[in-house]
Amino acid sequence: MQKKTVSRRDFVKSGLVTSAALSIPMIVPRSVLGADAPSKRVNVGLIGCGNIGNYHKNNLNECQDVRVVAVCDAYKSRRTAMAEELNKRYGGTDIVNVYTDFREVIANPDVDAIFIGAHDNWHAPMSIAAVRAGKDVYCQKPLALDLGLTKILRTAVSESKRVFQFGTQYRSESRYRQMAELVRNGYIGELKRIDVWCRNIQHYTDQYHVKPYGSTVEVPVPDDLDFNAWQGPSPMVPYTVDRCTPWGGYHCPETSLGFVAGCAIHPLGIAQWGNKTDDTSPIRYEGTGIVPDEGIFRTLDRWDVMCDYANGVKLHMMDMQTAKDVVMKYYPLTWKDDDGVVFHGTEGWIGSFTSDSFYASNQKLWKQELKPEDEKLYVSENHVRNFIDCVKSRAETVCPVEMAIRCDTIAHMVNVAARTKRTIHWDPKAEEIVGDAEAAKMLTRPYREEWKIW
Repeated sequence: MQKKTVSRRDFVKSGLVTSAALSIPMIVPRSVLGADAPSKRVNVGLIGCGNIGNYHKNNLNECQDVRVVAVCDAYKSRRTAMAEELNKRYGGTDIVNVYTDFREVIANPDVDAIFIGAHDNWHAPMSIAAVRAGKDVYCQKPLALDLGLTKILRTAVSESKRVFQFGTQYRSESRYRQMAELVRNGYIGELKRIDVWCRNIQHYTDQYHVKPYGSTVEVPVPDDLDFNAWQGPSPMVPYTVDRCTPWGGYHCPETSLGFVAGCAIHPLGIAQWGNKTDDTSPIRYEGTGIVPDEGIFRTLDRWDVMCDYANGVKLHMMDMQTAKDVVMKYYPLTWKDDDGVVFHGTEGWIGSFTSDSFYASNQKLWKQELKPEDEKLYVSENHVRNFIDCVKSRAETVCPVEMAIRCDTIAHMVNVAARTKRTIHWDPKAEEIVGDAEAAKMLTRPYREEWKIW
Protein backbone atom coordinates (compact mmCIF):
# COMPACT_ATOMS: atom_id res chain seq x y z
CA MET A 1 0.00 0.00 0.00
CA GLN A 2 1.58 3.27 -1.10
CA LYS A 3 1.02 6.19 1.25
CA LYS A 4 1.08 9.87 0.38
CA THR A 5 3.88 12.26 1.28
CA VAL A 6 3.22 14.41 4.33
CA SER A 7 4.33 18.04 4.43
CA ARG A 8 6.00 19.50 7.51
CA ARG A 9 2.93 21.70 8.01
CA ASP A 10 0.59 18.70 7.99
CA PHE A 11 2.93 16.77 10.26
CA VAL A 12 2.90 19.56 12.84
CA LYS A 13 -0.87 20.05 12.49
CA SER A 14 -1.39 16.35 13.16
CA GLY A 15 -0.42 17.02 16.75
CA LEU A 16 2.64 14.81 16.88
CA VAL A 17 4.88 17.76 17.71
CA THR A 18 2.48 19.80 19.81
CA SER A 19 1.55 16.83 21.97
CA ALA A 20 5.19 16.55 22.99
CA ALA A 21 5.18 20.13 24.21
CA LEU A 22 2.55 19.03 26.72
CA SER A 23 4.63 15.97 27.64
CA ILE A 24 1.67 13.77 26.68
CA PRO A 25 2.07 11.18 23.91
CA MET A 26 -0.79 11.80 21.48
CA ILE A 27 -0.80 8.27 20.10
CA VAL A 28 -1.26 5.43 22.57
CA PRO A 29 0.35 2.29 21.13
CA ARG A 30 -2.15 -0.48 20.48
CA SER A 31 0.13 -2.88 22.35
CA VAL A 32 -0.55 -1.34 25.77
CA LEU A 33 -4.23 -2.27 25.84
CA GLY A 34 -6.46 -5.34 25.72
CA ALA A 35 -5.63 -8.44 23.73
CA ASP A 36 -2.46 -6.89 22.36
CA ALA A 37 -0.96 -6.29 25.81
CA PRO A 38 2.84 -5.94 26.23
CA SER A 39 3.08 -9.68 26.94
CA LYS A 40 1.92 -10.35 23.39
CA ARG A 41 2.96 -9.12 19.93
CA VAL A 42 4.95 -5.96 19.25
CA ASN A 43 4.19 -4.23 15.93
CA VAL A 44 7.24 -2.63 14.37
CA GLY A 45 7.87 0.01 11.73
CA LEU A 46 11.16 -0.10 9.82
CA ILE A 47 12.55 3.19 8.53
CA GLY A 48 15.39 2.26 6.19
CA CYS A 49 15.38 -0.94 4.12
CA GLY A 50 19.02 -1.06 2.98
CA ASN A 51 21.94 -2.81 4.68
CA ILE A 52 20.98 -1.78 8.20
CA GLY A 53 17.28 -2.30 7.54
CA ASN A 54 17.95 -5.88 6.50
CA TYR A 55 20.00 -6.38 9.67
CA HIS A 56 16.97 -5.21 11.66
CA LYS A 57 14.57 -7.39 9.65
CA ASN A 58 16.70 -10.53 10.03
CA ASN A 59 16.94 -10.09 13.80
CA LEU A 60 13.24 -9.35 14.12
CA ASN A 61 12.42 -12.48 12.12
CA GLU A 62 13.90 -14.43 15.03
CA CYS A 63 11.39 -12.85 17.41
CA GLN A 64 8.12 -14.79 17.27
CA ASP A 65 6.32 -12.07 19.20
CA VAL A 66 7.12 -9.34 16.65
CA ARG A 67 5.54 -8.38 13.35
CA VAL A 68 6.82 -5.72 10.99
CA VAL A 69 3.71 -3.81 9.87
CA ALA A 70 5.27 -0.81 8.09
CA VAL A 71 8.37 -0.12 6.01
CA CYS A 72 9.81 3.01 4.44
CA ASP A 73 12.91 3.89 2.43
CA ALA A 74 14.05 6.67 0.10
CA TYR A 75 14.58 3.97 -2.56
CA LYS A 76 11.29 2.61 -3.92
CA SER A 77 12.82 -0.73 -4.91
CA ARG A 78 14.17 -1.33 -1.41
CA ARG A 79 10.94 -0.64 0.45
CA THR A 80 8.89 -2.66 -2.07
CA ALA A 81 11.24 -5.64 -1.91
CA MET A 82 11.25 -5.57 1.90
CA ALA A 83 7.45 -5.53 2.06
CA GLU A 84 7.11 -8.33 -0.48
CA GLU A 85 9.53 -10.51 1.46
CA LEU A 86 7.78 -9.88 4.76
CA ASN A 87 4.28 -10.38 3.33
CA LYS A 88 5.39 -13.74 1.98
CA ARG A 89 6.80 -14.64 5.38
CA TYR A 90 3.57 -13.65 7.11
CA GLY A 91 1.41 -15.47 4.58
CA GLY A 92 -0.45 -12.55 3.04
CA THR A 93 -0.28 -9.88 0.36
CA ASP A 94 -1.26 -6.68 2.15
CA ILE A 95 -0.03 -7.13 5.71
CA VAL A 96 2.95 -4.75 5.57
CA ASN A 97 2.21 -1.12 4.72
CA VAL A 98 4.70 0.49 2.32
CA TYR A 99 5.30 4.19 2.91
CA THR A 100 7.05 6.77 0.78
CA ASP A 101 7.26 9.16 3.76
CA PHE A 102 8.67 8.07 7.13
CA ARG A 103 6.32 10.46 8.92
CA GLU A 104 3.44 8.16 7.96
CA VAL A 105 5.20 5.27 9.72
CA ILE A 106 5.56 7.39 12.85
CA ALA A 107 1.92 8.52 12.66
CA ASN A 108 0.53 4.98 12.21
CA PRO A 109 -1.34 4.06 15.44
CA ASP A 110 -0.75 0.35 14.81
CA VAL A 111 3.03 0.79 15.12
CA ASP A 112 4.38 0.27 18.64
CA ALA A 113 8.10 0.60 18.01
CA ILE A 114 10.27 2.20 15.35
CA PHE A 115 13.60 0.88 14.07
CA ILE A 116 15.63 3.71 12.53
CA GLY A 117 18.06 2.48 9.90
CA ALA A 118 18.27 5.61 7.77
CA HIS A 119 21.69 7.23 7.40
CA ASP A 120 23.35 9.34 10.06
CA ASN A 121 21.81 12.80 9.68
CA TRP A 122 18.32 11.35 10.14
CA HIS A 123 18.92 9.42 13.37
CA ALA A 124 18.24 12.13 15.94
CA PRO A 125 15.41 13.93 14.08
CA MET A 126 13.51 10.70 13.45
CA SER A 127 14.08 9.52 17.03
CA ILE A 128 12.73 12.78 18.46
CA ALA A 129 9.64 12.68 16.26
CA ALA A 130 8.99 9.02 17.04
CA VAL A 131 9.24 9.23 20.81
CA ARG A 132 7.08 12.36 20.82
CA ALA A 133 4.49 10.33 18.95
CA GLY A 134 4.54 7.71 21.69
CA LYS A 135 6.74 5.18 19.95
CA ASP A 136 9.60 3.22 21.46
CA VAL A 137 12.77 3.59 19.39
CA TYR A 138 15.71 1.45 18.34
CA CYS A 139 18.11 3.98 16.79
CA GLN A 140 21.18 3.06 14.82
CA LYS A 141 24.49 4.71 15.55
CA PRO A 142 25.82 7.38 15.55
CA LEU A 143 23.20 9.41 17.36
CA ALA A 144 23.31 12.94 15.95
CA LEU A 145 24.99 14.94 13.23
CA ASP A 146 23.91 18.05 15.13
CA LEU A 147 24.91 17.67 18.79
CA GLY A 148 22.31 20.27 19.75
CA LEU A 149 19.58 17.70 19.06
CA THR A 150 20.75 15.32 21.77
CA LYS A 151 19.35 17.41 24.62
CA ILE A 152 16.02 17.60 22.82
CA LEU A 153 16.03 13.82 22.40
CA ARG A 154 16.90 13.23 26.06
CA THR A 155 13.98 15.40 27.15
CA ALA A 156 11.60 13.79 24.67
CA VAL A 157 12.48 10.26 25.82
CA SER A 158 12.07 11.24 29.47
CA GLU A 159 8.82 13.17 29.11
CA SER A 160 7.20 10.61 26.81
CA LYS A 161 8.45 7.72 28.95
CA ARG A 162 9.65 5.84 25.90
CA VAL A 163 12.04 2.90 25.67
CA PHE A 164 15.19 3.75 23.71
CA GLN A 165 17.90 1.42 22.43
CA PHE A 166 21.11 2.70 20.82
CA GLY A 167 22.38 0.38 18.08
CA THR A 168 25.83 -0.28 19.57
CA GLN A 169 25.39 -4.02 19.87
CA TYR A 170 28.81 -4.76 21.38
CA ARG A 171 27.19 -4.46 24.80
CA SER A 172 25.03 -7.43 23.92
CA GLU A 173 28.05 -9.64 23.25
CA SER A 174 29.28 -11.61 26.26
CA ARG A 175 33.03 -11.18 25.68
CA TYR A 176 32.78 -7.40 25.75
CA ARG A 177 30.68 -7.52 28.91
CA GLN A 178 33.22 -9.88 30.51
CA MET A 179 36.05 -7.51 29.61
CA ALA A 180 34.27 -4.50 31.09
CA GLU A 181 33.49 -6.41 34.28
CA LEU A 182 37.12 -7.46 34.72
CA VAL A 183 38.25 -3.87 34.30
CA ARG A 184 35.62 -2.40 36.61
CA ASN A 185 36.47 -4.91 39.31
CA GLY A 186 40.19 -4.16 39.26
CA TYR A 187 41.56 -7.32 37.64
CA ILE A 188 44.07 -5.27 35.62
CA GLY A 189 44.80 -3.01 38.58
CA GLU A 190 43.99 0.69 38.48
CA LEU A 191 42.77 1.76 35.03
CA LYS A 192 45.10 4.29 33.41
CA ARG A 193 44.52 4.39 29.64
CA ILE A 194 42.10 3.12 27.03
CA ASP A 195 43.08 2.72 23.38
CA VAL A 196 40.16 2.91 20.95
CA TRP A 197 40.42 2.73 17.16
CA CYS A 198 38.33 1.92 14.12
CA ARG A 199 38.30 1.74 10.35
CA ASN A 200 38.58 4.90 8.27
CA ILE A 201 37.76 6.04 4.72
CA GLN A 202 40.55 3.80 3.35
CA HIS A 203 38.57 0.70 4.36
CA TYR A 204 36.23 -0.82 1.75
CA THR A 205 37.53 1.41 -1.07
CA ASP A 206 36.78 -1.45 -3.47
CA GLN A 207 33.12 -0.56 -2.93
CA TYR A 208 33.56 3.02 -4.19
CA HIS A 209 32.72 3.94 -7.77
CA VAL A 210 35.60 6.44 -7.80
CA LYS A 211 38.58 5.88 -5.51
CA PRO A 212 39.77 7.00 -3.06
CA TYR A 213 37.19 9.60 -1.95
CA GLY A 214 34.09 9.27 -4.14
CA SER A 215 32.94 10.83 -7.40
CA THR A 216 32.30 14.58 -7.64
CA VAL A 217 30.69 14.37 -11.09
CA GLU A 218 27.02 15.31 -10.99
CA VAL A 219 24.71 12.83 -12.71
CA PRO A 220 20.91 12.49 -12.95
CA VAL A 221 19.15 11.21 -9.83
CA PRO A 222 17.77 7.69 -10.40
CA ASP A 223 13.99 7.48 -10.79
CA ASP A 224 14.04 4.95 -7.97
CA LEU A 225 15.38 7.46 -5.41
CA ASP A 226 13.79 10.34 -3.52
CA PHE A 227 17.01 12.32 -3.20
CA ASN A 228 15.28 15.18 -1.38
CA ALA A 229 14.23 12.80 1.39
CA TRP A 230 17.69 11.20 1.47
CA GLN A 231 19.33 14.58 2.17
CA GLY A 232 16.52 15.51 4.53
CA PRO A 233 17.45 18.38 6.86
CA SER A 234 20.98 18.56 5.42
CA PRO A 235 21.84 21.09 2.69
CA MET A 236 21.04 20.00 -0.86
CA VAL A 237 24.12 19.04 -2.86
CA PRO A 238 24.76 17.60 -6.34
CA TYR A 239 23.93 13.93 -6.76
CA THR A 240 26.84 11.69 -7.76
CA VAL A 241 27.17 7.92 -8.09
CA ASP A 242 28.99 7.69 -4.76
CA ARG A 243 26.65 9.84 -2.65
CA CYS A 244 23.55 7.74 -1.95
CA THR A 245 25.40 4.53 -1.17
CA PRO A 246 26.25 3.00 2.22
CA TRP A 247 29.70 4.59 1.97
CA GLY A 248 28.33 7.95 0.90
CA GLY A 249 26.04 7.76 3.91
CA TYR A 250 29.06 7.11 6.13
CA HIS A 251 31.58 9.59 4.71
CA CYS A 252 29.85 12.60 3.11
CA PRO A 253 30.17 15.50 5.59
CA GLU A 254 26.77 16.94 4.69
CA THR A 255 25.05 13.86 6.11
CA SER A 256 27.65 12.22 8.36
CA LEU A 257 30.41 12.84 10.88
CA GLY A 258 32.34 9.91 9.40
CA PHE A 259 33.64 6.67 10.88
CA VAL A 260 34.99 8.56 13.90
CA ALA A 261 31.35 8.47 14.99
CA GLY A 262 29.64 5.78 12.95
CA CYS A 263 32.26 3.08 13.47
CA ALA A 264 34.33 4.08 16.51
CA ILE A 265 31.13 4.34 18.54
CA HIS A 266 31.12 0.53 19.01
CA PRO A 267 34.44 0.17 20.87
CA LEU A 268 33.91 3.59 22.44
CA GLY A 269 30.74 2.29 24.07
CA ILE A 270 32.77 -0.50 25.67
CA ALA A 271 35.44 1.99 26.78
CA GLN A 272 32.79 4.05 28.54
CA TRP A 273 31.34 0.91 30.14
CA GLY A 274 34.66 -0.28 31.51
CA ASN A 275 35.53 3.20 32.77
CA LYS A 276 32.18 3.64 34.60
CA THR A 277 31.55 6.86 32.65
CA ASP A 278 28.19 6.30 30.94
CA ASP A 279 26.91 9.53 32.49
CA THR A 280 29.80 11.75 31.43
CA SER A 281 32.62 12.17 28.91
CA PRO A 282 36.24 13.39 28.82
CA ILE A 283 36.88 17.02 29.71
CA ARG A 284 39.93 17.70 27.52
CA TYR A 285 40.77 16.72 23.91
CA GLU A 286 44.02 17.32 22.06
CA GLY A 287 45.36 15.89 18.81
CA THR A 288 45.50 16.02 15.05
CA GLY A 289 43.63 14.76 12.02
CA ILE A 290 43.56 14.68 8.24
CA VAL A 291 40.55 15.54 6.06
CA PRO A 292 40.59 14.71 2.32
CA ASP A 293 40.76 17.69 -0.04
CA GLU A 294 39.32 15.78 -3.01
CA GLY A 295 36.20 13.76 -3.74
CA ILE A 296 32.95 13.92 -1.76
CA PHE A 297 34.09 11.78 1.19
CA ARG A 298 35.47 14.62 3.31
CA THR A 299 34.94 13.47 6.84
CA LEU A 300 37.98 12.69 9.01
CA ASP A 301 40.21 10.14 7.32
CA ARG A 302 42.96 10.05 9.96
CA TRP A 303 42.81 11.08 13.61
CA ASP A 304 45.00 10.83 16.67
CA VAL A 305 43.44 12.46 19.72
CA MET A 306 44.16 12.07 23.43
CA CYS A 307 41.17 12.62 25.68
CA ASP A 308 41.37 13.19 29.44
CA TYR A 309 38.62 12.13 31.83
CA ALA A 310 38.03 13.93 35.10
CA ASN A 311 38.89 10.67 36.90
CA GLY A 312 42.42 10.77 35.46
CA VAL A 313 41.97 8.04 32.84
CA LYS A 314 43.23 8.84 29.34
CA LEU A 315 41.33 7.80 26.24
CA HIS A 316 43.44 7.49 23.07
CA MET A 317 41.17 7.76 20.00
CA MET A 318 42.72 6.71 16.66
CA ASP A 319 41.91 5.54 13.17
CA MET A 320 43.12 2.04 12.24
CA GLN A 321 46.25 3.19 10.42
CA THR A 322 47.37 5.43 13.27
CA ALA A 323 46.57 2.74 15.82
CA LYS A 324 48.73 0.08 14.20
CA ASP A 325 52.02 1.68 15.28
CA VAL A 326 50.68 2.21 18.82
CA VAL A 327 49.02 -1.14 19.37
CA MET A 328 51.67 -3.39 17.81
CA LYS A 329 54.11 -2.30 20.51
CA TYR A 330 52.25 -4.55 22.94
CA TYR A 331 49.98 -6.82 20.85
CA PRO A 332 51.81 -10.10 20.04
CA LEU A 333 49.61 -11.35 17.18
CA THR A 334 49.09 -10.31 13.56
CA TRP A 335 47.50 -6.91 12.98
CA LYS A 336 44.16 -6.65 11.18
CA ASP A 337 42.53 -3.44 9.96
CA ASP A 338 39.40 -3.35 12.07
CA ASP A 339 38.02 -1.85 15.29
CA GLY A 340 39.46 -2.29 18.74
CA VAL A 341 39.46 -1.30 22.39
CA VAL A 342 42.17 -2.06 24.95
CA PHE A 343 42.17 -1.22 28.66
CA HIS A 344 45.56 -0.58 30.28
CA GLY A 345 45.88 -0.88 34.05
CA THR A 346 48.70 -0.85 36.56
CA GLU A 347 48.78 -4.66 36.50
CA GLY A 348 48.22 -5.48 32.83
CA TRP A 349 45.96 -4.94 29.86
CA ILE A 350 42.96 -6.58 28.24
CA GLY A 351 41.19 -5.84 24.99
CA SER A 352 39.53 -6.65 21.71
CA PHE A 353 41.55 -6.28 18.50
CA THR A 354 38.74 -7.24 16.10
CA SER A 355 35.17 -8.33 16.69
CA ASP A 356 36.40 -11.91 17.18
CA SER A 357 39.92 -11.47 18.57
CA PHE A 358 40.22 -10.95 22.32
CA TYR A 359 43.56 -10.90 24.07
CA ALA A 360 45.26 -9.84 27.30
CA SER A 361 48.70 -9.34 28.76
CA ASN A 362 47.92 -12.55 30.65
CA GLN A 363 45.46 -14.79 28.82
CA LYS A 364 44.43 -16.34 32.14
CA LEU A 365 42.41 -13.17 32.70
CA TRP A 366 39.78 -14.49 30.32
CA LYS A 367 39.26 -17.48 32.63
CA GLN A 368 39.00 -15.33 35.74
CA GLU A 369 35.69 -15.88 37.52
CA LEU A 370 34.08 -12.96 39.27
CA LYS A 371 33.72 -13.10 43.04
CA PRO A 372 30.26 -12.98 44.60
CA GLU A 373 30.93 -9.44 45.80
CA ASP A 374 32.16 -8.21 42.40
CA GLU A 375 30.10 -5.79 40.35
CA LYS A 376 28.05 -7.47 37.61
CA LEU A 377 26.93 -5.66 34.48
CA TYR A 378 23.63 -5.67 32.60
CA VAL A 379 23.21 -8.97 30.73
CA SER A 380 21.84 -8.79 27.19
CA GLU A 381 22.46 -11.71 24.86
CA ASN A 382 20.87 -10.14 21.77
CA HIS A 383 20.55 -6.41 21.13
CA VAL A 384 17.27 -6.48 19.22
CA ARG A 385 15.76 -9.03 21.58
CA ASN A 386 16.77 -6.85 24.53
CA PHE A 387 14.91 -3.92 23.00
CA ILE A 388 11.73 -5.95 22.36
CA ASP A 389 11.80 -7.34 25.91
CA CYS A 390 12.13 -3.81 27.28
CA VAL A 391 9.27 -2.57 25.09
CA LYS A 392 7.14 -5.15 26.87
CA SER A 393 8.49 -4.72 30.40
CA ARG A 394 9.15 -0.95 30.16
CA ALA A 395 12.60 -1.57 31.66
CA GLU A 396 15.68 0.35 30.51
CA THR A 397 17.68 -1.18 27.66
CA VAL A 398 21.35 -2.11 27.76
CA CYS A 399 22.15 1.03 25.68
CA PRO A 400 19.76 3.77 26.84
CA VAL A 401 19.63 7.34 25.62
CA GLU A 402 22.08 8.80 28.18
CA MET A 403 24.75 6.28 27.23
CA ALA A 404 24.15 7.14 23.57
CA ILE A 405 24.46 10.89 24.12
CA ARG A 406 27.71 10.63 26.07
CA CYS A 407 29.35 8.33 23.50
CA ASP A 408 28.22 10.55 20.66
CA THR A 409 29.62 13.60 22.45
CA ILE A 410 33.10 12.07 22.51
CA ALA A 411 33.01 11.47 18.75
CA HIS A 412 32.04 15.10 18.17
CA MET A 413 34.79 16.40 20.44
CA VAL A 414 37.42 14.22 18.77
CA ASN A 415 36.24 15.50 15.39
CA VAL A 416 36.53 19.14 16.53
CA ALA A 417 39.96 18.65 18.13
CA ALA A 418 41.33 16.78 15.11
CA ARG A 419 40.05 19.34 12.60
CA THR A 420 41.06 22.48 14.52
CA LYS A 421 44.26 20.98 15.98
CA ARG A 422 43.47 22.95 19.11
CA THR A 423 43.01 21.81 22.69
CA ILE A 424 39.29 21.53 23.32
CA HIS A 425 37.88 21.80 26.83
CA TRP A 426 34.46 20.27 27.45
CA ASP A 427 32.10 20.79 30.39
CA PRO A 428 30.13 17.51 30.65
CA LYS A 429 27.61 19.00 33.09
CA ALA A 430 26.73 22.05 31.01
CA GLU A 431 27.40 20.02 27.84
CA GLU A 432 29.30 22.78 26.09
CA ILE A 433 32.78 23.65 24.85
CA VAL A 434 34.55 26.04 27.18
CA GLY A 435 36.48 29.08 25.95
CA ASP A 436 36.36 28.44 22.18
CA ALA A 437 33.32 29.96 20.51
CA GLU A 438 34.57 29.07 17.03
CA ALA A 439 34.91 25.40 17.92
CA ALA A 440 31.49 25.42 19.58
CA LYS A 441 29.89 26.42 16.27
CA MET A 442 31.07 23.11 14.78
CA LEU A 443 28.67 21.16 17.00
CA THR A 444 25.50 22.31 15.26
CA ARG A 445 24.43 22.30 11.62
CA PRO A 446 22.23 24.38 9.32
CA TYR A 447 19.06 22.64 8.25
CA ARG A 448 16.39 22.86 5.59
CA GLU A 449 13.11 24.03 7.10
CA GLU A 450 10.94 21.61 5.12
CA TRP A 451 12.51 18.69 6.99
CA LYS A 452 12.63 20.19 10.49
CA ILE A 453 10.61 17.68 12.52
CA TRP A 454 12.06 18.32 15.98
